[in-house]
Amino acid sequence: MSRTKPRILILYPSCFYYPAWMERAEIKTPLLLLASYLQQYFPVEYADFEISVGRPNTSLQIRRFERKVREFLTTAEFDILALSCWTSLSYQAALKVARVCRELFPEKLIVVGGYHASARPQEFMSEDQLFDYVICGEGEIALRECAEEFARSGRPQSTQIISAPILPGEEFVRHDWSLVDDFVGTHFPDGLYNVYIFLSRGCPFDCSFCMEPLKERKWRAYLPKLAVEEVVTAQQRFEAHSISICDACFGMRPGWRKEFLQRLVELKPEYWLTLETRPEYLDEEDIKLLSHLKVEIQLGIESCSPAMLQIMRKSKQPEHFLREFRRASEMMSQYGVLHRANLIFNHPGETKQTLTETFDFIDAMSARNSSTLMWASHGFMHFPGCDCDRNSASYNKNYGSHHPCGDWWHQQEDQYANSLRTVPSAELENRNLDLWRRMLNERDDALKAALSDRAFRFAAEKYFLNWKNDERYQSVHQNTV
Repeated sequence: MSRTKPRILILYPSCFYYPAWMERAEIKTPLLLLASYLQQYFPVEYADFEISVGRPNTSLQIRRFERKVREFLTTAEFDILALSCWTSLSYQAALKVARVCRELFPEKLIVVGGYHASARPQEFMSEDQLFDYVICGEGEIALRECAEEFARSGRPQSTQIISAPILPGEEFVRHDWSLVDDFVGTHFPDGLYNVYIFLSRGCPFDCSFCMEPLKERKWRAYLPKLAVEEVVTAQQRFEAHSISICDACFGMRPGWRKEFLQRLVELKPEYWLTLETRPEYLDEEDIKLLSHLKVEIQLGIESCSPAMLQIMRKSKQPEHFLREFRRASEMMSQYGVLHRANLIFNHPGETKQTLTETFDFIDAMSARNSSTLMWASHGFMHFPGCDCDRNSASYNKNYGSHHPCGDWWHQQEDQYANSLRTVPSAELENRNLDLWRRMLNERDDALKAALSDRAFRFAAEKYFLNWKNDERYQSVHQNTV
């Protein structure tokens, strides 16, 4: 092994006990960016077992998974295995891959990072030193330093937990798609329908349900000109139908946001764009620009109850936040901009009263005609690292909330379902856990009726496939774009 240029294998290990029917696996762009940075210094290879091997859900499937992993690692050329435990859903798979690698190659360096590593670094500590380094935070600089130390001195004598420095915006590298060309050609023979990209990092907010505060909260981004080039390059390389901008806090700075949108509009793109932002960021100038694009704006509203918005730490001025949402939504409907409000139900502290407040707000918004607002809902998911996890005793004391599945990422059963089994309050236990879903279903007809024809068709084809059975769909799908 060359101690001067160790070879790094950056690998996503997959998920265990995660339903195969869930959202399709995509290219892991955060890992691509990590590889793009590190290849300035070392030979780098990208791999993704979720795509190339699959998501095992039984003991038999896990044994098959282990055989496939062993076969791959035996033939791969690497000195450092860098595993991404992106979320807790990947915890057991990360352990399995690391153990196979350690059995095959005791001398190789094994590093793990990701949100779960940042939230629970101690869970990667073991007497047999399965992992050499656990990186908490952004991976680029820390992993580079680990590789340099390995080249000088070999493996450390014990597992090291590293608080990683952030990557400054001026050191951002471009997405080097050549690193995944062969992988895409092998596993996506029909090309990439959608490509996820990141144009900025950092989120200044401290939402209770989110793991983003585990990382540096300073907002950093490509220059607007480079950001547009990243969008164009990704779409053209794969002839993608859509580009999803996955920034934690897109367009936080008005000057950056407006220049980016103006430059993009001037190119007159024909592909779809999806981005998520906050309603208070969007003024009429932004919305006019967005109206010239094939775009879906996603707004992380989370709740329409002022009380819940405070519990969620979504806004210190919840009434103002909701007014801004209403303003931005009505203006986007006026300009024909498709937009989606994301809601989280059964967050710790949710009650019948907060549900009523949310659905009263939804009812008022649904009274409009020709709206382009779609509502998307999800139950609260309990992940280690968020405030609800770090301060679970306080939530239990104040609201009577609890999570009966405990550390579900250690369990050999449906981990996605177990992550959802939070009891938000004493009055929403048992059959009332699904009260929010029943209240939402009761409004199905009203939510459909409020939509413009274009928004109705879009929602039916992307989110609510059963809406295609509605007579309205048959009458509009030939006449809308």
